[in-house]
Amino acid sequence: MAETLDNIFAAYVNRGTLEEAAAWMANLTRSHPELAEEFISALQKGMAAASKGDRSVIKAVNTSGYRVSTTEEADEYCLKLLGLYSQQLRKQF
Repeated sequence: MAETLDNIFAAYVNRGTLEEAAAWMANLTRSHPELAEEFISALQKGMAAASKGDRSVIKAVNTSGYRVSTTEEADEYCLKLLGLYSQQLRKQF
C-alpha cells in the first residue's frame, strides 16, 4: 500500500508528537526499506500541494489530532515531520 499524507498523519502521528511519529516511521523503515521512498514522497508532495494552496493538506494534518487552519501551517507540519524522520533514519542506518 502506498503511504499517503492522510495515512501518515492519521496512523503514525495520531494524537502523538511528531517526534514519536518520526521514530515509529523510521523503525518501520528498518524492516521495510521501501517505505522510506513512500514516506518522503508523500511528505514532499504534501508540501508542494500546500505551497499551491491545496487545502487537502490541512485535512491530512488535521486527521492526526493537530489543528491547522492554513496551508502554510500544514506545510510547516509536513516539513517538520520530514526533517525529524530524516534525522531518525540517519541515526538508525
